[in-house]
Amino acid sequence: MSDSIPVWPFAILAILAILVALGYRQSRDRLVRPGTLAGVAAAMMALSLYGVISSFGASLVPVLGWVAGFAAAVRLGSPVFAPRGLARAGDAVRVPGSWLPLVLMVGIFVAKFGLGFATGTGAPVMQQTWFIAAMSATLGLFSGAFAARARAVRRFVQTA
Repeated sequence: MSDSIPVWPFAILAILAILVALGYRQSRDRLVRPGTLAGVAAAMMALSLYGVISSFGASLVPVLGWVAGFAAAVRLGSPVFAPRGLARAGDAVRVPGSWLPLVLMVGIFVAKFGLGFATGTGAPVMQQTWFIAAMSATLGLFSGAFAARARAVRRFVQTA
């Protein structure tokens, strides 16, 4: 038995601290290029889908659950997730501060942590279809919210 402290708890705390710092930064008004928001949305989409596939495989239930959550956030959730009070500033957009990105990032972290815990402990729920669909849809919903925000800014730029 080793007397040393494992490194992984510090890595998890560091990741959480980075997410909180990024979320706090987004709570302030800022200038953003629309492409930057699209890049963040694409990264969240790729990481989220990768998380689902690496946890459950590329089978019908997890992929369909993820797509359903993503589509619901983009199509139905746009009024909820879209930033309000946008203003043009040259080739950038002034986006008012919001705590929503922090909530979304921490939500993804908590969902992935719970999924990792369930996987690591061999929880029987990992084999249940309802759990696979629900977790996949949850991760799709979170990443779809970032896509809905980016889409709203892109639409604003096109109409302004």
